[in-house]
Amino acid sequence: MSALTDEVEALQQILAPGDIAHIALQMLGCINKEITNHTIRTAFIALNIAEAFPLKEGGSVQNLVLLAMLHTIGFFREDVITGYNPHDSNIDFFSDNKAVLSKYVFTSLYLEYMTPIKADAKALLDFTHPYDESKTQTYIDDYRSVIYFSARIADFITKHSDELLPEDLNEIAPGFFNPKVVGVFNQINEANVILEQIITGSFRAHLSQFIFQVQYSEKETKQFEKLLIYFLDFKSTNTMKHAVNTSCYAISIGHRLNLNHKDLSNLYTSAALHDIGKMATPQRILEFPGRLSPEDMGIMRHHVNHSRRILSGFVPFYILENVYRHHEKLNGKGYPKHIPGDQITLLQRILTVADITSALNDSRSYKEEFSKEEVISIMSSMTDEGELDPAISKFIIEDYDGIMQELKELQSILKVDFTNIITNYNNYIMNSDEEEPEELDGLEEL
Repeated sequence: MSALTDEVEALQQILAPGDIAHIALQMLGCINKEITNHTIRTAFIALNIAEAFPLKEGGSVQNLVLLAMLHTIGFFREDVITGYNPHDSNIDFFSDNKAVLSKYVFTSLYLEYMTPIKADAKALLDFTHPYDESKTQTYIDDYRSVIYFSARIADFITKHSDELLPEDLNEIAPGFFNPKVVGVFNQINEANVILEQIITGSFRAHLSQFIFQVQYSEKETKQFEKLLIYFLDFKSTNTMKHAVNTSCYAISIGHRLNLNHKDLSNLYTSAALHDIGKMATPQRILEFPGRLSPEDMGIMRHHVNHSRRILSGFVPFYILENVYRHHEKLNGKGYPKHIPGDQITLLQRILTVADITSALNDSRSYKEEFSKEEVISIMSSMTDEGELDPAISKFIIEDYDGIMQELKELQSILKVDFTNIITNYNNYIMNSDEEEPEELDGLEEL
């Protein structure tokens, strides 16, 4: 491993798990607020049950709640095979239709391969199956029982907001609930306190407080943080790849400028989050195969404001400003505030150059990747026109080949392999027997 990759592996973790979880929910809410509201209501109910429910050995309340909070990830992803649109409303989360069941299979695979939850995510594979009291129960079954029950209650409350829960909760889904979970919920919901908190919205503060207290190791937290890049794939694969590449270019430039460990860590985090607001940009604009109209360009440029809204309160102010300003130019002709160069920090200048380098080198729906000569020519012109800092753009102009070699090296760290997820998911969709996905050998790089 080179000195550069060693330095990347040692970057300081800026965001805490609770910050990452809140940002993730904000991002997913940009795709479908109905699903997100269902998810957080489910997580709140699951939290209250889990705190009073004796989980079997191996289980943890924080993993259960996190699993509940992410159990609908598959519903945020467009699926051309089943014809599913993530912007649909009035979704039946409990249908035995394979198109719905597959969403939980995808989520299980996604969380298993993309997060430290790993094996715990298997709780979602048979998520909508009835409770089987004859089966030997493990903590995985506890997770499933608690989350499924919580999801059904959350769904009932959403659809019957002016009604009390039925006296016999089993009427909601006869034969599906674990009796012990029902019993615990009846105890903690005395006088309908859980129901009231959900109806009034006060539950959000309780759930948020718990999420901020969640703790994982630094290595595990870094793995969770990468989700904030890879969730972009649910909206635009090109945008996700751009976030990875911009992060790589930023690190490479920062390394060449001999940034200290703290600044390089802040730069990487800013680069990883710099286009997160595009989750709120219409996909037709992100993937438009041509030059955008002035109106659509205005919508596109508003992504920096969406980023500020999504990240506010969950990242340090200097990270927020780096993200918000990454389209500003030294000559004041950037956006959104036309800030002059003397107010643009070094890290912001680096991020601007890294973003432009990625935009020129990446293939998009409307263009192929530019040649080395084209990239250098454009970067030189922008520098001569006073848009870019020559002390930073020179690394691209004077050592393009070296930067591109470092890109490949850094991509090996920051990219993720989706092979197991997609292959296993497609096998499930195409397999009429609906066998449980199996782990594959010989992973291929994205």
